[in-house]
Amino acid sequence: MEANQPTADRYASVVTDAEPILRRESRGVILRDLLGVFTTTRGWWLISICFAAIFAWQGRNHISPDGLSYLDIGTEASNGDLSALVNSFWSPAYPALIGSALYLLRPSAANEVPVLELLNFIIFILTLWAFSVFYRNWSRSIPELEQSGNRDKGLFTLFAFAGFLWFSTSFIGVDSKHPDMLVAALVFLVAAMGCRITRPGAGWKHFVGLGALLGAGIYVKAALFPLAFAFIALLFVSLARTSDIQRRKLLTSLAVTTAVCLAVAAPFIVALSVQEGRFTTGDTGKLNYVWWVDRLEPMYVGWTGGTAPEYGTPLHPPRKLMEHPLVLEFATPIAGTYPLWHSPGYWYAGAKPVFNLRKQIQRVRESLIVYMWIAAHAAGFVGGAILLFVFSLGKRSRAHPWRTSFWLAAWCLAGCVMYGLVFVEERYVGPFVLLLCLEAYRALVFRVERRIAIGVCVLVLLVAMTPLALSAARSLRTTVSKFGHPVDDDYIVMAHSIQRLGLQPGDKLALVGDPVIPYYLFVRCDRLRVVSQIEDPDEFWRLNPAEAKTVENRMASIGVKALLAFGRPASNQETGWTELAAHKDGSLSVLLLQPATDGSR
Repeated sequence: MEANQPTADRYASVVTDAEPILRRESRGVILRDLLGVFTTTRGWWLISICFAAIFAWQGRNHISPDGLSYLDIGTEASNGDLSALVNSFWSPAYPALIGSALYLLRPSAANEVPVLELLNFIIFILTLWAFSVFYRNWSRSIPELEQSGNRDKGLFTLFAFAGFLWFSTSFIGVDSKHPDMLVAALVFLVAAMGCRITRPGAGWKHFVGLGALLGAGIYVKAALFPLAFAFIALLFVSLARTSDIQRRKLLTSLAVTTAVCLAVAAPFIVALSVQEGRFTTGDTGKLNYVWWVDRLEPMYVGWTGGTAPEYGTPLHPPRKLMEHPLVLEFATPIAGTYPLWHSPGYWYAGAKPVFNLRKQIQRVRESLIVYMWIAAHAAGFVGGAILLFVFSLGKRSRAHPWRTSFWLAAWCLAGCVMYGLVFVEERYVGPFVLLLCLEAYRALVFRVERRIAIGVCVLVLLVAMTPLALSAARSLRTTVSKFGHPVDDDYIVMAHSIQRLGLQPGDKLALVGDPVIPYYLFVRCDRLRVVSQIEDPDEFWRLNPAEAKTVENRMASIGVKALLAFGRPASNQETGWTELAAHKDGSLSVLLLQPATDGSR
């Protein structure tokens, strides 16, 4: 028996070791690794980039009318015409980056939009870095968090970066061909520098850096320029109340910030003012005001006058080829695939905003409805804040962070109010709403018991992140399925169809109806130009064949090679139209025009 004992012990040991499929130590390692992913900045970099890559790939062939204008301007810049970046409506930073990408990669016409999406993906990574810089400086300004253990800091990191991913993908969008993700990056960097200045040890370099960032705002989006001065004023009030900096030194420091801000913005302001022949910081705010508050018609394109005298007289209206139906021509002097939207400031020169209290109140009401919809979209975060507030009622402690950092919340509110007075979309206010959300939670989580705070925040993330994860999964599944059965996108199919009709790069086109319907992508892909449009498609389709022929001859007389229309009614029996492809807005019809003769003029 004694001789057999080691053998029995050995077998017993083997059985005992083999029983657990996964040892407790192994499970602990896996759990620690998962916590390391979800509770560290490095882990959230990995998660955020994976989500962004999925959404970017899905949207690689999508573009908007705004994106078309940015792409046109970027193309002109990549070809050496840097003056194209000086546009009174479109800010220069985003098209400058587009131009750089086009210059470096030299994509084919069909691959320009995917290259633009690649640029957007890189901008998202830049924004993620900017948010990381903000979070590092912001979290260090929270005494309660600084005194917390590593586990609580990790949970706070989890909530902050999950919030960033949700707001950046849900409100702004990685596939959005707009500069709003770039705006978010700059907003986060400005907020980070503000947080650094409010902490001990801030020096001149921080005030100078803040001024440079604020001045750069006008290059990214015109709306950031007035917000720069609101930021400086709010920061001064906050520092005057809470810091030990002498009032005179504080005034001097912020004067330096203001001077640097103006110095950085000055080159663009000077170039734009010289181009326009008047002092201006841009026409974006003015045009949005006359469109959305004054209700100047038509909005966006085609203003030829006929409005009340107080709204001004158009200085550069598109030319009228015919009155009935109204046919506009705009081949010169503006370039671009669709000149009317390439430089709205030119075509709306002479428009004057007029303050009307009734219209302003109506606009504010409409903006409040949009903000209510935004709150409903972010219901998880809003509901969590309400729960924390309810649980904090009756607590004697007061949230120290809220008192010392009111400047950040006030600045974000100022941005939301500014947009609310004129026109607001989710992508405009996305970074401001995210910062407001973080400020609200920092003011509330330390006023309730730890377990309650953790429970509410976990519930919020489950409500918010589950739909986002499902959306990413659906996008990934769609992408994988397309790899197995690749098909050309609609605009590529249409571009090839138009080429087969014999249209050549540089040929002029005319549109029937609303230019927002996606003519623009395949038109640019074929390097065609839209130089004319029929304002009222219904009026055009009601014309008899002889009247329609008159319109066609008039267009042909200015060099238009083809007429494009979506959703040509079945009742229209005019011969010569070619049906090209089906689209969600209807089938695309093309009518090739014969060169005009002297008699047709």
